[in-house]
Amino acid sequence: MYTITHTKYVNGRLVKPLASDPLPTVVINERTMNFRMDNRTLWTRYSLGMINFSVALYSGMESENVSENLKRAAFACGNYFTPYYGLNASRKIGSLLSVIVSNGERVAEALKTGADIAAYETIWDKQINELANYLNELNPNYWPRDTLDEMFINLTALWVDNFRARLAKDFATDSVSLDNILKVAVSGIPNHIHKGYTSIADLISRGIIAQSPLEFSV
Repeated sequence: MYTITHTKYVNGRLVKPLASDPLPTVVINERTMNFRMDNRTLWTRYSLGMINFSVALYSGMESENVSENLKRAAFACGNYFTPYYGLNASRKIGSLLSVIVSNGERVAEALKTGADIAAYETIWDKQINELANYLNELNPNYWPRDTLDEMFINLTALWVDNFRARLAKDFATDSVSLDNILKVAVSGIPNHIHKGYTSIADLISRGIIAQSPLEFSV
């Protein structure tokens, strides 16, 4: 992998690039558009898997197959990183995404029995922190630790909202939570307070393109 870290100077001082900086013109092409759409597809499967698990568990359907599909979706998201960071990195990312959803399944079961979920939320915080730290190590300029942390915490919080809505048969809140899960993971949240906060999928794909632009130049 040939990696370039872009630098810029303002008034003679070095300024680190930001995740929200425009991509270099050399990589605005059909190849990068397809690359970004492929990643959105993977994260759509991951987020829809979260939603399908909620539907299956609280409607009395068999949730075991849905759970296995969700874990496969997690490892598929990890595989996306292989050409740029290697097999070990992709396996670690897939594993971390898998344990995040496994903990979510325990949250869903706990809510179903009326148990407290505080301990599971603490576990989530640690899992998300580990994932955010690892991604930041791979790509420190374009995958900010705090932004990733916030995104994944929001994603799991919205999943809990969906669990609670499904359990209460509050289908209006259920619909809002589903829409927000897809926004955080896939399509992005417009006009967010943090400039450049689009979606998990877009932050990841843009970060790979910006870190290794020669991989995508035509």
